[in-house]
Amino acid sequence: MLAPVTGKRVEYDIRPYKSYRRHIIEEPDSALKTKVAAGSVAGTLIPMFLLAKQQKCKIYNIKYHVKEMILVTTGSILGGFVAGLIADKKEHTKQKVNESVFQFMNSSIPTLITGALFKFSNNAKFRIASTVVGLFGGMHLAAKLSNKINDPQDKVPDRKLTFKDSIANIDDALGVLILAKVPIAEKLHIDKTLPAIYSWCGYRAGISN
Repeated sequence: MLAPVTGKRVEYDIRPYKSYRRHIIEEPDSALKTKVAAGSVAGTLIPMFLLAKQQKCKIYNIKYHVKEMILVTTGSILGGFVAGLIADKKEHTKQKVNESVFQFMNSSIPTLITGALFKFSNNAKFRIASTVVGLFGGMHLAAKLSNKINDPQDKVPDRKLTFKDSIANIDDALGVLILAKVPIAEKLHIDKTLPAIYSWCGYRAGISN
């Protein structure tokens, strides 16, 4: 049975854009949001400092490849998750675990698939196809794996990932566009936004209930 909810409930009757992104039933209070945000940012910065030291560069000049992306997103999700566990109600723990798994899979699986496909060829058409497969195919695979991990006995309905979900959560897999060296991504220096995006993934995991 679900634990009783005493706070302000979030309505999803119309399912606007944000409903695809915020998997919450009870609106978190400001104190919880602040603590989770701090945990997520700390979890993002720690691996970034390590990478900057390894690459012998400033923290904002880190070169992101598959390994670096997964390391930073892992840190951010762990940071947000741990902060959420400490600051939130114990009955929300399972939901935070589930959302952390989903966020990690959704951030890493598309990146891993695309990175692996790129090793086969530098042909432009192949790279475009690899990007599409890695981005949208990877996000759907991430959802399936998350459902399997979170609910191995299939006791509850699976979390579905529709096209709208994919668009709403596409920033989680933005690393794919950076790996693909999409011109607009390079021109806008989107790689500089990765730490903020990964921090947001950790934040969403930490406030999930």
